[in-house]
Amino acid sequence: MNNNTLRIGTRKSRLAMVQTEIVREEILAHFPFLEIEIVPMSTKGDQILDRSLTSFGGKGVFTKELEEALLKGEIDMAVHSAKDMPMEFPKGLALGAVLSREDASDVLVTTDGTPVKEMAPGSIIGTSSLRRQIQIRQMNPQVQVKLLRGNVQTRIEKLKNGQYNGILLAAAGLNRLGICGTSLAAEHGQKLVGEACMTGMQDEAADSLYFEHLPMEQFVPAAGQGILAVEIRQGELAEIMKAIHSAETEAELTAEREFLTILGGGCNAPCGAHCRLDKETGKLSMHVMYAKDGVHPEYRRSEIFLYDDILKDAKKLAHDLAVLVRCRPVYLVGAGPGDAGLFTEKGLDCVRRADVIIYDNLISGSILNEARLDAELIYAGKRSGSHYMKQEEISALLVKKALEGHRVVRLKGGDPFIFGRGGEEALELSKMDIPFEIVPGVSSSYSVPAYAGIPVTHRGLASSFHVVTGHEDGNKTSSALDYRTLAKEEGTLIFLMGLKNLDKIAANLIANGKDPKTPAAVLERGTIAAQRSVKADLEHIAEAAEKAGIQTPAISVVGSVVELKDNLSWFGRGILAGKRVMVTGTRAFAREMDEAFQPLGAELVALSLIEVRPLWNEVIETALKKLGSYQWIVFTSGNGVELFFTLLREQGIDLRRLMQVKFAVIGRKTADALLQHGFQSDFVPEQFSGADLAAEWIPTLKPDEKVALFRAENGSRVLTEALAEAGIAYDDIGLYETWTDLRRQEELNRAIREVDYVTVASSSAAQALAAMLEPEQRENLTAKLISIGPSTTKTMKQLGLSVYADAVEYTAEGMAAVIQADVEGMF
Repeated sequence: MNNNTLRIGTRKSRLAMVQTEIVREEILAHFPFLEIEIVPMSTKGDQILDRSLTSFGGKGVFTKELEEALLKGEIDMAVHSAKDMPMEFPKGLALGAVLSREDASDVLVTTDGTPVKEMAPGSIIGTSSLRRQIQIRQMNPQVQVKLLRGNVQTRIEKLKNGQYNGILLAAAGLNRLGICGTSLAAEHGQKLVGEACMTGMQDEAADSLYFEHLPMEQFVPAAGQGILAVEIRQGELAEIMKAIHSAETEAELTAEREFLTILGGGCNAPCGAHCRLDKETGKLSMHVMYAKDGVHPEYRRSEIFLYDDILKDAKKLAHDLAVLVRCRPVYLVGAGPGDAGLFTEKGLDCVRRADVIIYDNLISGSILNEARLDAELIYAGKRSGSHYMKQEEISALLVKKALEGHRVVRLKGGDPFIFGRGGEEALELSKMDIPFEIVPGVSSSYSVPAYAGIPVTHRGLASSFHVVTGHEDGNKTSSALDYRTLAKEEGTLIFLMGLKNLDKIAANLIANGKDPKTPAAVLERGTIAAQRSVKADLEHIAEAAEKAGIQTPAISVVGSVVELKDNLSWFGRGILAGKRVMVTGTRAFAREMDEAFQPLGAELVALSLIEVRPLWNEVIETALKKLGSYQWIVFTSGNGVELFFTLLREQGIDLRRLMQVKFAVIGRKTADALLQHGFQSDFVPEQFSGADLAAEWIPTLKPDEKVALFRAENGSRVLTEALAEAGIAYDDIGLYETWTDLRRQEELNRAIREVDYVTVASSSAAQALAAMLEPEQRENLTAKLISIGPSTTKTMKQLGLSVYADAVEYTAEGMAAVIQADVEGMF
């Protein structure tokens, strides 16, 4: 400040000049002797009016020039709308003061008084703010939003000229400019009057305008909206700043800007925040909005009592709300009774989208084969007969992962709300204000009996069924179940989780009047290949189950419908019925295996220990550019085919460049994959291995022909060595790498104890299996290891894995054939 003259920098717009005049008058009220010079300046945001702010700089477009002038000493302070200030100040500058807040709401301005919710489909709303765009579409999804830039007067002129049906403006700006209009919330004819209106200085542009103040709970303002802020050089003008500063407004602004900072937002970020301090109660409350995807907003509200450090408390409030607003819904998903085919479409969609999956042990391993490769898989079931995680720990983990902003799926056997403790987890989420959705699953209470040939209702036998927990605390001296009522029921009784209490259940039913000769059945591991069952009358069912060695998980069925079991039994047909086969290969190969095994009746447990990940590097780029220079392209797997054509599409390479190229492939499936893209294979060896291709195909090549091998990185050297020995020029292009999915280790070591066969379809899968098997499981392994062919068998033996048999044909069908031969006693 020179010669007792204070120079205030401001933008040149009328609103900016009015706002600077407000600051000037506030300063003069405390320091009347000061000479104050207002220095208007043009900013980039004022100059570029035909583009959205985010397209040319975002936050700093209204402040940069003013800040440069401050740093150069050309002005002593700059006045900003607080919502236009950048989140960080340049070195040497600081926020000096904020003035008491004006009305922070947004206003829909129209010329005909139509409220936003009554606007006709296709009505055009003008704004340059993504925040306003998102929220106005929430209030009326059928309106169109069109870019609107310029000063307030220019925007109103565009409205009156018919370019828009309505425009969105800040109430504070309208009030400060004295632009008046009829309030839709007030009685007809009542005006909303700004300071200029009261002094008779109403803007002519405001004739016949209607104002709809949008409720701030539904239409959350921008952080800092309605607040004037003064930026200064750090350490200067302390006395002046203290005199005009509002501590209450500072607390509100601090909370709002902290919220924006945590979310990484700027002035046009898809978020809003409005904080209010109630001085009487000492309570700070805040509404926030955040649309992470730029389309769907999340709203939250919270409040906090202020203690000693008001700004620290304000930041804590912002932090808590930022955490909540980033929370995506937690999905409590029922995985069904065990058969992966009974998993619902919605459940599958949740699994495929999840960032984190917290799963139990009573789910099909094949379901997790659908999870994203970068999803976190967390086991929360039982291990060695005891709970791996307590229920309280699971609920806390759900909350923790949700608050971190992850898309969380809680995957539970059966249905989450049928003795699945899903209600407890939902209540814990609700307590923390975390959204959740329930995805029901097929319940074992009716599906397991159905797979055993027992309809839980049947005309003339049972018109109702009753699902009861059979799992009660053994320390209880009396049962919580009303056996008197249960014994009188004419419908089917279904007891879940009651195997160890089966003798007590039967005795209590009989003691309360149930006929001891009532048919009963116990069903073990229903809907999967390991399904077993035993049938007896109620008096002897516990003894029969024990004699048959029935184990958990099992359900018990009591009622006349059990008599239909023998006539309606249908599950378990096929040569491989009752056999469980684990697939360790890639997901693509697991699908091939499913096609091969499904007709045979085996249950496939898809547990892909490896997966392919595409590569992109200079070698691949160079090879694609000179495709026309190759006479032959070699694919050793369907993976190579799919990735090759995906790259051609992504790089915009015309398929006609392949017109003169011939294709050699290994295996019928690879040839089929190539045919799907419209190309016939020119050479397929009799046997499906690299050695067979080398032996049969290379002798047919001409010396001047050039070959491109598109395959896995660090693939077998059999082909390349044979080509080199024959003097054939070649490029070996690694299109993808094989990745070991260590996330499946826990699941592998649980599931491998319960399968009859483990299929290994590549050396990579063999290496993954050997690395992930725990010593105890390897030593006590009862499953038979089936190799796809000699090369894989060699690797397995080197790794100390005992190969039971290898396929004659090196395909999924070949592996199915060798297992069928074993089951039929041909070995």
